[in-house]
Amino acid sequence: MADTELDGHRQQDLYFRELFQLKVQCEYTRRYRDVLAWWVTRFAFLRAIASSGSIAGWVVWKEYAFVWGAVIAASQLADAINHVVPYTARQKASNALLMDLDALFIETLFEWESVFSAKLTNEEITERRRKLMQLRHDLEVKHFPTGDLPKREDIFALAEQDTITYLEAMFREGASQ
Repeated sequence: MADTELDGHRQQDLYFRELFQLKVQCEYTRRYRDVLAWWVTRFAFLRAIASSGSIAGWVVWKEYAFVWGAVIAASQLADAINHVVPYTARQKASNALLMDLDALFIETLFEWESVFSAKLTNEEITERRRKLMQLRHDLEVKHFPTGDLPKREDIFALAEQDTITYLEAMFREGASQ
């Protein structure tokens, strides 16, 4: 086998690994966003109960007006800082990142067809892989400029399995679905 043929397969393999990592990042971001959404929803629910319950309590037990007023004030403060609480801010940023990553993944899947079918030279594949890596990096910096998207190993393992399942179904020989 010629060195150029081996290098061609190497470039295809490297591109596919980058495609794989992009899909893992999509699935991780989706799962992480969903976990954050669970917390954000519970926090909003508790704020609503505290505020409404305090008003009702104030009406029934007027002698504790100071307590009820403090609870209402705390609830209002929670509403005011809601968009800067790490869970809320990360959930919003991860949702935006996910949308951009999904769009990039769609483009990458279509580009993979040209890479796999050897329509591109090794240099073109290398350049496209570099561009893909740069685009991923730019999206991460855009949505998480301080790099505060934590890596949770439990979610990451599930994201890897989701990716394997997806790609096996997508590229299975004779897949008609």
